[in-house]
Amino acid sequence: MSISDQRRDWLDDIERLKGLMIILVVWGHCYDPNLPDWALGLRHAIYAFHMPVFMFLSGYVYIHVKAHLLRSSYGVYVLKRAKRLLVPFFAMAAIIIAGKIASQSFVVVNKPINDVAASVWHLFIHTEQSPVLFVWYLFVLFAISIMVPILSRGQRWGLAALGVASVLLHIAHVEMFYSGIVLDYLYLNRIIMYFVFFMYGALACEYRDRWINFVGKAWLAALVLFVLLQFAAWESEWRYLLVGCTAVVLFHGLMRSKAQEALGFLTFFGRNALVIYLLNLIFVGAVRGIYTKYLSPHDYAMGLLLSSTALGVFGPIIVKYAIFSVRPLRPLAVAME
Repeated sequence: MSISDQRRDWLDDIERLKGLMIILVVWGHCYDPNLPDWALGLRHAIYAFHMPVFMFLSGYVYIHVKAHLLRSSYGVYVLKRAKRLLVPFFAMAAIIIAGKIASQSFVVVNKPINDVAASVWHLFIHTEQSPVLFVWYLFVLFAISIMVPILSRGQRWGLAALGVASVLLHIAHVEMFYSGIVLDYLYLNRIIMYFVFFMYGALACEYRDRWINFVGKAWLAALVLFVLLQFAAWESEWRYLLVGCTAVVLFHGLMRSKAQEALGFLTFFGRNALVIYLLNLIFVGAVRGIYTKYLSPHDYAMGLLLSSTALGVFGPIIVKYAIFSVRPLRPLAVAME
């Protein structure tokens, strides 16, 4: 049986959108401080919406599979979520830290490891200083996903109440940002910041018929607003909420538009989004380290960005299918779905 035969029945539009966003995630990871202004500006624009959209998708799928309606005891549910999210969180943290230690003497690495104990400490405390900060998404998603069933009580009104609370939390995040308060303990600052996008997706799926009708009509108008907000909120911490929420309407509507057939290739990347997310930095880091050793990131930026993104996207997929080809390891490959 192939990996595709074992996939769960996801929604095609969501898979396409996941595919687009994971490519943008990899592109954003292709960072070097010596890149030209246009490349740094593009990265800044992408960072205003790609993770908000990803968190929206997580909330959408969460409700689609009815994860908020506990089918077993809460303890069993938490253990399943930990296996799904925390195991790769710790595994990737260990792999990246070990990889940086092994390679930083030969090539330039982003956030080199100077103190192993401090690096492990920063996985949980003062997390914004972590050399493997990219794994934050897994921890934050775990925390949110185990809170929602309890706080919502599995009811529509409970989800609505959490939606309101999530907006208030994001407002608090912005206020703390401008006050210089950083609650980077167990990624609390990012839970507070991104909870609103998870609930945005959860409520969109809960009211799916209305939502689909809305994005189908509004996505072109959202395109205009998206561009305007990118410039208007360029230096503002509000840009994540403003640009992120608008991007959801724009890109979800686009994935359901007449262009969906032309965008069908994104489904493949969407179905491999988890393994790309987990392993892309290994490949991106390798390309960047070798590339910058011989070529200037400023003068040859496009070559660096395209080669890093290509290997960062396809490298993890090749690894997954290679693992799947070894029968005893197939459960590991399936777990990367």
